[in-house]
Amino acid sequence: MVAIDNASPQPAAERSAVSKVMALDTCWLLVQTARPKQWTKNLIAYAPLLFSRNIDHPALFLYASLCVVAFSFVSGSIYILNDLVDMDADCRHPVKCERPIASGRISRLQAIVFSILLLIAGLAISFLVRPSLCLVTGAYLISSLLYCCVLKHNVILDVFGIAAGFVLRAVGGAVAIGVSSSGWFLACTSLGALFLALEKRRQEIKLLGGDSASHRKTLSCYSPHLIDRMESIVVPSLLTSYAFYGFLSFHGQWMLLTVPFVLYGVMRYQFLSVHSGTTGQPEDVLLKDRPIQITIICWLITCALVVYGLPERIVVSLECMDSYRIFK
Repeated sequence: MVAIDNASPQPAAERSAVSKVMALDTCWLLVQTARPKQWTKNLIAYAPLLFSRNIDHPALFLYASLCVVAFSFVSGSIYILNDLVDMDADCRHPVKCERPIASGRISRLQAIVFSILLLIAGLAISFLVRPSLCLVTGAYLISSLLYCCVLKHNVILDVFGIAAGFVLRAVGGAVAIGVSSSGWFLACTSLGALFLALEKRRQEIKLLGGDSASHRKTLSCYSPHLIDRMESIVVPSLLTSYAFYGFLSFHGQWMLLTVPFVLYGVMRYQFLSVHSGTTGQPEDVLLKDRPIQITIICWLITCALVVYGLPERIVVSLECMDSYRIFK
């Protein structure tokens, strides 16, 4: 009897340990369904903070950061909903079939509950920052739902639906810190998003090949040649809009110093589109491609230096030195 009593707690302890491990695995799978890697797209909400010369303002930096968190939660909720809607198609996809919902590792009920919790948290955070920001995140939610249910099934409108999400993220960043959005900045954002969306479609066609139509009917309407023609409109418009944005901004001609970085970034992305399959997921390019990472860092540093007037100060200092030498 003593031996039996001493051994009886052991199975219960093992069951408890196993249940804890399973709970942690489920939590991790739920986080994966929200696609945290794609939350990097929400970093565009910091752009208004940088270009308004408020990057060193602690309170506004906090508001912008909370805006990024709010959009991350709301977008995560939408990603889960999208996976639920596309579950059958994802099961036939060579890559998406490994997603937690498509593979059956997460139940529909678990995904729905987690999606609702993320949505409530995101809207609550945005409302606490500014009620007007909650309206922007609400508009983002509506546009995302419209994309999931309608736009992604219509050729050309699908890429415009993706671009709308990027624009609303940028607007949200401006609203969070209480500054107005530049029309040229929003134009650059929308054109850049269109470029990324077209590259995403290109890689989907390349990956799926002849099975693209069975995955999504709109993919059969695209072709590499058509995407090339579309990009021949979008890319020059993007670079021209960015040049106008820089020149017409408060910082004037000095912002044109950042144009080469944008040009190289676009060309590098097109290079990767031909020689690798990473451009199907922009977040993979951002997290894995070292030249793109270096380009973005250099662009950010140059923008910060221009915004805070360092080139102008250098020119003024040189002129003062020249004047001193003349009078001396």
